[in-house]
Amino acid sequence: MDDHPDLEARTDLAPEPGTTGEVVLRIGHVSDLHVLDAASPMRFEWIETLAADPRWRPLLHMHRPQESLVPWALAQHVDEIRADGSADLLISTGDNIDNAQRNELDVYLALVAGGTAQLPATGGPQDARDHLHLLGDAPWPYWSPDASVDDLWKPRGYPVVDDLVARTEAPLTSAGVGVPWTSLPGNHDLFCQGTSLVNDTLASVATGGSKAFLPPPGFVPDDPLTLFVDRPDLFVGAGERPVEPDPDRRPTDLTEWIAAHAMAGALGWSGTTPTGRADTVVRLGEVTLVLLDTNHPHADYQGSVGRFQLCWLEEQLDEADRHGRLVVLASHHGPDTLVNERGADPDRVLAAPMLEVVHRHPCVVLWLTGHRHVHRITPRAGAAGGFWEVTTASIIDWPSERRSIRLVRHPGGSVEIRTTVHAHTAPEGSLAWWHRALAERSGGSTVRNAMAGSRLDRDVRLFLSR
Repeated sequence: MDDHPDLEARTDLAPEPGTTGEVVLRIGHVSDLHVLDAASPMRFEWIETLAADPRWRPLLHMHRPQESLVPWALAQHVDEIRADGSADLLISTGDNIDNAQRNELDVYLALVAGGTAQLPATGGPQDARDHLHLLGDAPWPYWSPDASVDDLWKPRGYPVVDDLVARTEAPLTSAGVGVPWTSLPGNHDLFCQGTSLVNDTLASVATGGSKAFLPPPGFVPDDPLTLFVDRPDLFVGAGERPVEPDPDRRPTDLTEWIAAHAMAGALGWSGTTPTGRADTVVRLGEVTLVLLDTNHPHADYQGSVGRFQLCWLEEQLDEADRHGRLVVLASHHGPDTLVNERGADPDRVLAAPMLEVVHRHPCVVLWLTGHRHVHRITPRAGAAGGFWEVTTASIIDWPSERRSIRLVRHPGGSVEIRTTVHAHTAPEGSLAWWHRALAERSGGSTVRNAMAGSRLDRDVRLFLSR
């Protein structure tokens, strides 16, 4: 019986059950927030000025007009989840921060767990007032909301918002999401710009007092992505301006990431993990949530999995099957982006071996992923009945939406997953509103439509037989 006629039924893996089921878990899902410090010297916005050259596209995006407003967008989503009581658990599937910096991590945790957050408002590409001399008579290559700044973005329709930078100088206080929550790391949480390991040179640059806005003179690598992975320090640019040095811009590693989450109250995290990676289990009622770290140890933005992680995963799924539990698997990268072969490491595997493990276990009904900045729902048929992969779009980019998921058990063994997406409802003119308005403007209609997904990727009912 369809008691949710407003949700489209997807019967790719099983027919719609003719019964009324029981909700066993309500999940709020966000991904790819990219809380970032726009004034950080360890950012490389100048790469965005080369976006027309296809060699540089694997490193995009390095500058978004809406980027410094992400904390306000996240805070609005957090407030709405707390107010509407729509979730028993909130999970973020990675890229919670943008540039592997401790100050970004502190802001993310303060907004979700509750606290006061602040990132530098001055010194980033939007704050062009005192460094236009770097370009002589040329327009500023980044969007500046200041009417007095001649930039390359306003002629393309980007607005003047003269007080925008000043408004972001105020601290932002959050009451927290108000429900149990957890997260896992994506590539941007631990890698510089989500792509390279932070070496000693970059670490020194990050906490220093000089930020570059122009390419290094004569810098024309044939393969920018490979060079960035191997020698990111070569990308420190020119056109420098002074910024306030900040020791909290230091790079954060996996050990610190786990410790910070444990201290902030994230479910599943303590001082150690069973695999040495960010892998853990959270049990809620009759549902087991398995968080798996898919970051590649040799860097680059795509993912892989360790063989030892798969052995651990199989143990968790065996246990869930024995006890009749449902399993929700969560990782940053999904099967389509487990393609990273850098380093020729025999202990790393890609999508096929992981899918072999998952498809052996009927307990797995749902795999939550992020990374691609799109809403996408994919049926994954398999011998044990298959599962649904649900990818939620990013907060930083359009459509800046969160997803609500209801996991439902029906009599007779059928499982239903109800999923809806939600834009925040910040009032017009607020910083969260400006974030979403700029995010909508920054992609062409084709890109926006792809990110938002089709109707089958948004408000739907998904069925499985068990």
